[in-house]
Amino acid sequence: MTRSGFMQALEEILGVPTRTLRDEDSRQTVSNWTSLADVQIFSLVTSEFGIETDEELIEAETVGDLVRVLQGRRAFHE
Repeated sequence: MTRSGFMQALEEILGVPTRTLRDEDSRQTVSNWTSLADVQIFSLVTSEFGIETDEELIEAETVGDLVRVLQGRRAFHE
C-alpha cells in the first residue's frame, strides 16, 4: 500500500472527506476518531503491512505520527 492509499483508508475509517486529513489531526480534532476507529486502523496496519500493534503505534497521537511510524518501518511502497 502506498502512503496515499493509507491516507485514503484512514479517511474512510474516520468518515472524513477525501484529502482533508492533515498530519496534525488527532482524536481531539476528528470527532469520529474513537476507540473503534483505533481498532480499525490497527487492523488495517496489520492486514496491509503485516505490522503488529505495539507501543509505538499505540502512542501515535496524530495522523503524522502514524505515518512516521509506518515510514520508519518502510511499510509504504510508492
